[in-house]
Amino acid sequence: MPFIRKKITKIATIFLILVLLHNISIGIIQGQQITKNQYIQRTNKDVSYDLIVITPEKFVKYLIPLVEHKNSHGVKTKIVSIEDIYIQEFWNGRDDAEKIKYFIKDAKEKWDIKYVLLAGGRKNQLEEETWWVPVRYTYLDRNYSSYVERKFLTDLYFADIYDKNGNFSSWDDDNDGIFGEWPQNESATDIPDLYPDVCVGRLPFRNVFEVRWIVNKIIRYENGYPSESWFNKIAVVAGDTYPNKTDYIDGEVYTQEALNLMPDFEHIKLWASDGSLKNWFDIVNTINKGCGFVFFSGHGGPNTWGTHPPNDSATWINFKIKNMLFLINGDKLPVVLTASGCFISMFNVSLGHTEWVYFRGIKYNIPRCWSWTLVRKPFGGSIAVIGSTAFSYESPDINSGVGGCEQLDIKFFEQYGQKKITILGECWKGAIDSFLQNFTINWSDKSKTGDALIAKNCEQWLLIGDPSLKIGGYS
Repeated sequence: MPFIRKKITKIATIFLILVLLHNISIGIIQGQQITKNQYIQRTNKDVSYDLIVITPEKFVKYLIPLVEHKNSHGVKTKIVSIEDIYIQEFWNGRDDAEKIKYFIKDAKEKWDIKYVLLAGGRKNQLEEETWWVPVRYTYLDRNYSSYVERKFLTDLYFADIYDKNGNFSSWDDDNDGIFGEWPQNESATDIPDLYPDVCVGRLPFRNVFEVRWIVNKIIRYENGYPSESWFNKIAVVAGDTYPNKTDYIDGEVYTQEALNLMPDFEHIKLWASDGSLKNWFDIVNTINKGCGFVFFSGHGGPNTWGTHPPNDSATWINFKIKNMLFLINGDKLPVVLTASGCFISMFNVSLGHTEWVYFRGIKYNIPRCWSWTLVRKPFGGSIAVIGSTAFSYESPDINSGVGGCEQLDIKFFEQYGQKKITILGECWKGAIDSFLQNFTINWSDKSKTGDALIAKNCEQWLLIGDPSLKIGGYS
């Protein structure tokens, strides 16, 4: 009898636990339904924002000074935590990144937002990737020469909300969970619109220290004095990117095109051909004196930028992460462009990163990429960098001879220098719009060096910085 009573008691206990779990589950789901309904009620046409900051709860309080600063300058700003988004978009999205995108769509339609700041990057330095703010990898699969690259980071995914018919753009037309798919030697499986509907930038914070430092950096920059002589300078840094591929000094030709679009700025040329660019010290010295923009045209990696003297592919002139230690330009912070530098903005790197799919199969075991290191640099560096997250392709790399990544940088300077657009994210968005308007991408192109490379250049051209930034500041 004691044995039977014990068994009955055990069964009853299990039954009670199951009932409790069932009730808890129902309560959670009902709670999420209530939250979703409250969210829908809150996001109505009577409320509008210019900028939303998407970040984990851990960083929220450290971003409040940025929100207050933005609001003081008439940029209506709201912070939304990742945790809230996951509840609010409980019924939408197959993964965390798609939930974020659905939320941006809701915010665009209900709050009429213009700018989205993704405030968070990787959580740690381990091999396995975990993220404060999720990322999207796109599977546009094209080699660079014999080097393989199956996927790469893209934040354009979060900006390209609608397809050409005005419907939600999933970047996954065949619904197989592989986004932006354009297989090697095949037509595109997924056909994204590519035109950004909002201006998206990312600050890939890994810790609170970075949040606090960058927030102060942005506030000081926007409250600064753009009339000072330091800002009214543009420096270009270039050499012979492809000594054996072109009969002209390509990097210098491209940077001259950018200078032609910036007539109101003093031009500073660091060119390998005339000896003004001999080594990394020339770059550091120029940035330390202060300039509003720096345009690098050359090669790159997650930890370096580089170019060649004319007709000398054996000699490298590099500007590496370790050289940034000597930047002491204080609040004289440039906006930096460097689309042609492969992997320069590959912000998924870490000390434990061991993938072999990148440039020459080298393991990039570094704590952070070149672009983010430059932006997060204490007591100097830059205010933002727009660069590539993967292999980038200049026009000579593409069989049509057009659609190169250098054109995106040049289009940026057209937005600022000719169209007088002074908001960073709008220059980024306008450059992509203008770039794409020059082409009709053939999504059936199966070639290795065809239209897929034009699409890839757009997808990987990433803004590390505040998309609502007033270039030069408000004062």
